[in-house]
Amino acid sequence: MSEVTREVPRQMRFLKALVIFFAILLIAAAGILIAAGLARMGKSSFDLATLPVPDGCRVEQMAVEGDRLILSIGGPGLISGGDCRRVLIADMKSGRLIGRFELKDEK
Repeated sequence: MSEVTREVPRQMRFLKALVIFFAILLIAAAGILIAAGLARMGKSSFDLATLPVPDGCRVEQMAVEGDRLILSIGGPGLISGGDCRRVLIADMKSGRLIGRFELKDEK
């Protein structure tokens, strides 16, 4: 019997190396994307935001529209001559109040 020597053709070696390279590249890219996503999830734009809700008033409804937080404020009665009824709009990225609507009865 004669010994058969099998040599991998040059093109096949190149193709095999290319597949291994792209597999490593794909794994590295996935790792970078996962690490970046985890880093962004742990960060917040602000630590604490305080919005002006007068004493005796309460948040009756809360809604989110895009990056805006909309709070509907109400309460049982008048507070120091004013009404509790108002709508506050805050930016959720910065935590600051960007608008306020005070709801008054027409006289």
